Amino acid sequence: MNTEPLDLKAMVKQRWNEAAEGFDNSPGHGIHSAQEKQIWQTLLAKLLGEKPLEVLDVGTGTGVIALMLAEMGHKVTGIDLAEEMLVRARKKAEQMGIPVNFLLGDAENIPFNDGAFDIVINRHVFWTMPDPERAAAEWVRVLKPGGKLVIIDGDWDNCRYYKKIWRELAKFLILVTEMRNPWSKNNKFCQFEKHLPLRHKKRPEADLEILNGLGLQAKAFGFKDPHTHNFLNYLKYGHYERFVVIGVKPNGRVQDV
Repeated sequence: MNTEPLDLKAMVKQRWNEAAEGFDNSPGHGIHSAQEKQIWQTLLAKLLGEKPLEVLDVGTGTGVIALMLAEMGHKVTGIDLAEEMLVRARKKAEQMGIPVNFLLGDAENIPFNDGAFDIVINRHVFWTMPDPERAAAEWVRVLKPGGKLVIIDGDWDNCRYYKKIWRELAKFLILVTEMRNPWSKNNKFCQFEKHLPLRHKKRPEADLEILNGLGLQAKAFGFKDPHTHNFLNYLKYGHYERFVVIGVKPNGRVQDV
């Protein structure tokens, strides 16, 4: 029997390095239409406002959010633990002629000084944190006083009975319309995901508890995933609850973790 503890961070890094090649093709990850992009930009403008800001995109992946924010006039830095993701992010930035600084970095050990950014944002990242409290504390640390932490995520393990039925029925529709097997999973990664703390908590309530514990003024709201803007995609992917959590850093010292 193997009693060695799992190196969750190493497994997270391996998973996203292996996923990098097809990441932008996955629903909800890449941008697949001009309409979808416009919906994301409208949401981001609502969250950040119109004034150009210093933004850190944590777990930037292939740079989808970072590149959109840079197009909107913000000065953006993106960090990720997975080198293969960054290769693709930098290639896209070069092809698009958009100045984004993409760096290798650990979301739980941010390589920047205190108070370096107006905004710290991440999308579909918080659930992957082996230590979400430590990660959130780091994100708050690098925020300026009055700065804003934005978490865009989903309740991927929603346990409502009708949602489970919907999710299973949607797999047949995915099989027919996308010609891919939605039942195929990497068992190794499914097993390690069970050890991620936020997989076992109700969200966004758990996110709010963490941010409030750090002294932030936090709130959450649900939103419709831009990928589900048409009826067919809604039938296939609308069964997950998407949400945004926003926390504002007070003008003072934030409690350490």
